[in-house]
Amino acid sequence: MNWEVTHKNPKVVAAFTAYKTFVLDIATHYAGSRLIEHLDISSLGDESQLAISDNYPEPVTTIRTIGELRKSFDSGEYSQLCLRQATIQLCTAFEVFFNSISEIYGISDNSLELVQVTYKRISTSPIKLGNKTIKQIRKLHKELSFESALNYDEVLAKITSIIETRNCIVHSAGIVPDAGKLIRLSAYAMHHKIGDQLFIPSNSLDDFLHYMGIHIIGFVKNLP
Repeated sequence: MNWEVTHKNPKVVAAFTAYKTFVLDIATHYAGSRLIEHLDISSLGDESQLAISDNYPEPVTTIRTIGELRKSFDSGEYSQLCLRQATIQLCTAFEVFFNSISEIYGISDNSLELVQVTYKRISTSPIKLGNKTIKQIRKLHKELSFESALNYDEVLAKITSIIETRNCIVHSAGIVPDAGKLIRLSAYAMHHKIGDQLFIPSNSLDDFLHYMGIHIIGFVKNLP
């Protein structure tokens, strides 16, 4: 993806650069986790210890073992954990960016109205979106009188799906809690049932990263 973006306002450029750096750091971290999964650790005994700090004497230091790590690899739990943590960070980067842009342009959080979108692929009825960042995006386009693909109903529905993935992880321990989230998750082909443990396909993180990134780039290019 071409991350080269110019804008007349240096504050916008700084906000975008911070976003890009954050996202690429997330990608580096996740790539490292995938590398670890593919390393041959067969020569290490299952009882070999992995301390998570050296701040305390051994009896009070949190210890994991190679066997526990190997079991996490084999079950797919490690991969899901890394995908979940990276998704949380991607959404954080996205939200921080739009907080910065709203501040730069003096768009307050007051009177952020619910966003209503139509996306017939997932619902024949209009869908109301209440996420603060989604509301900021629509208000920025309205108040600054410009347009970008990020403001399209389908795009906002899909961005919401990514954010709802994060919300399920953070607010309901990875469980899909209700019908509203089912509908919003399905916009990005995340199909579950109420009460399911959220499952993120291995390629989804790159999809999420590109989808958010591409639309932020288009947003910045059209931003007055």
